[in-house]
Amino acid sequence: MNQKNSITIDTKADYILIAFTGDLEYGLISPIKEELQAISIDTKHGYIIDMQKVTNIDSTGFGMIINFAKKVTTLDKKISIIVTDDFIHKLFAISQCNKVFPIAQSELQAKQMIKEEGWLGELALSEY
Repeated sequence: MNQKNSITIDTKADYILIAFTGDLEYGLISPIKEELQAISIDTKHGYIIDMQKVTNIDSTGFGMIINFAKKVTTLDKKISIIVTDDFIHKLFAISQCNKVFPIAQSELQAKQMIKEEGWLGELALSEY
């Protein structure tokens, strides 16, 4: 796999941390997408997607995350996404993914978000 684009999966006690690195763009994410689809959905609370090392994301990358989220939500698990970069945050706003997922500034904040009841985005995943 290209060193620039990667996925790291870390199973914690009550959630799974999925960290992406590099560009999540068309033509670059097939190996990442395959690894993401192969993840076991066995976790107590849900998933944290860490986008802190992502340098760019296009509609293909957002589609990969949305498809994973649809798989996860069928099992009543939650997803929170860590976004700290202003550019990536703007792309989340443009794509309206920030209306579907809770966006956190840190792993601790994201962990609290997936454990809390009641976060409802402006858009339901089914409407996205």
